[in-house]
Amino acid sequence: MSSENKLKSGSLGLFSIVFFVVAAASPLTGIVGVLPVAFSLGNGAGVPGVYLLAGILLVLFSFGFVAMSKHTSESGAFYAYISKGLGFSSGLAGLNLALLGYICMQFAISAMFGFFTDELIKSFHIHSPIPWWGYSIFMQIIVILLGISKVEIGGKVLGLLMIFEIGIVMLLDYAILHRTSTIEFSSFAPSTLFSGNFGIAMVFAICSFIGFEATALYAEECKNPEKNISRATFIAVIIITLFFSFSAWAVIQHLTSLSKTVNFASIDATTLIFSMTQQLLGDWAVQAMSILLVTSLFAANQAFHNSLSRYLFTMGRDKLAWSRLSDIHKKHQTPYMAGIVQGIFMIIMLLLFGLFKLDPMNNVFAWSSVLGSMAILALQVGVCFAVIRFFKMNKHLNVSKWSAVIAPAISAAGMTYVLFNVFENLKVISGSSSPVLLALPWIILGTILLGFLKALHVKYQNKKVTLPILER
Repeated sequence: MSSENKLKSGSLGLFSIVFFVVAAASPLTGIVGVLPVAFSLGNGAGVPGVYLLAGILLVLFSFGFVAMSKHTSESGAFYAYISKGLGFSSGLAGLNLALLGYICMQFAISAMFGFFTDELIKSFHIHSPIPWWGYSIFMQIIVILLGISKVEIGGKVLGLLMIFEIGIVMLLDYAILHRTSTIEFSSFAPSTLFSGNFGIAMVFAICSFIGFEATALYAEECKNPEKNISRATFIAVIIITLFFSFSAWAVIQHLTSLSKTVNFASIDATTLIFSMTQQLLGDWAVQAMSILLVTSLFAANQAFHNSLSRYLFTMGRDKLAWSRLSDIHKKHQTPYMAGIVQGIFMIIMLLLFGLFKLDPMNNVFAWSSVLGSMAILALQVGVCFAVIRFFKMNKHLNVSKWSAVIAPAISAAGMTYVLFNVFENLKVISGSSSPVLLALPWIILGTILLGFLKALHVKYQNKKVTLPILER
């Protein structure tokens, strides 16, 4: 690998990577937008326990993921893992899923950013001068510029935004517990945890962690990657788990303090958290939360932009796409061309969404978030099998049976269960009754198939495939 196609080594420390990963999970967006829906459509009071269970499942996934990261030190992440574990053809199928998943998550987050920015401006009694997609495009331009700059600058920006958004939620949690006379933990009891629509609640919980696997994407740029990638992965998963589980539990304390019998199905998911914030903290906190919700979405978009840029960079470097995608910025040593290309693609798509007058939430967000979640869940299942096969083929490597087989097998089973629940409850989860939803599982299947067909084409063109990703 030439120095011209190598990202800046040692430019990211442990906590910069953690910030990128937690920012992708968009903590405030998860609390304001996802948590109330999990209450109303899932298993109500059992949601805090579900978040904890989801975190445990992803910790299990992380054991195998981290064990393999010590033998995969480039920016290809899931593509690299699956290629080394299951072979080149499966690797390309995984790469297709990764691209689909991250692109869809960017669509979803961009649409939310535009919608909530428009709502925020209107809350100040100001006529919004541009449509929602105009704000999204402006945001994309800033994201592209930050992606080109030193990667450590982006880490600091995301870290600051993340601290503010987690801080406002923790302040709300404190206000709830300070005013609650009776504290109870029945949310974590098995009888409550597995009640109601447990499967649907599990889907929302697992999807709140999407993006945590991005730690491996920064392997080339990380200081002491063998230690810091594993540390960052576990730290990020634990932070996300504790944050969502604790905050969900605090909300339950507030609701049960108002009424011993809470009808979770009748909860107004759009106003629940804002209403609580206004009641317990005041109008200033609602305004601050509204602003931080927008910055939270910006931070998440930046994180997914960085992840997708590194996938495209790897494709260019491995000659699977336009070679210029692997161009590195001479000053900052960032994958600037990959960032520019995917940023322009996002802007064009946002213009098309506006041209066809698609609703940012009911259309763009609903379809994109479900499709992106399915793609990344399927990808994670593939990684579990890749880890198991990789260590089976490399028995000389010093790794425990727990990390090489047991933990990946359990997490594969758990994630397959969650993925099945997504397929079964597409309309409920998305909140949309559009016939477009019925096509989403077929898009996943088609994406995988295209990866295998691309592999056949590459093998036919080259007769014998020797990829940099398999040599490194």
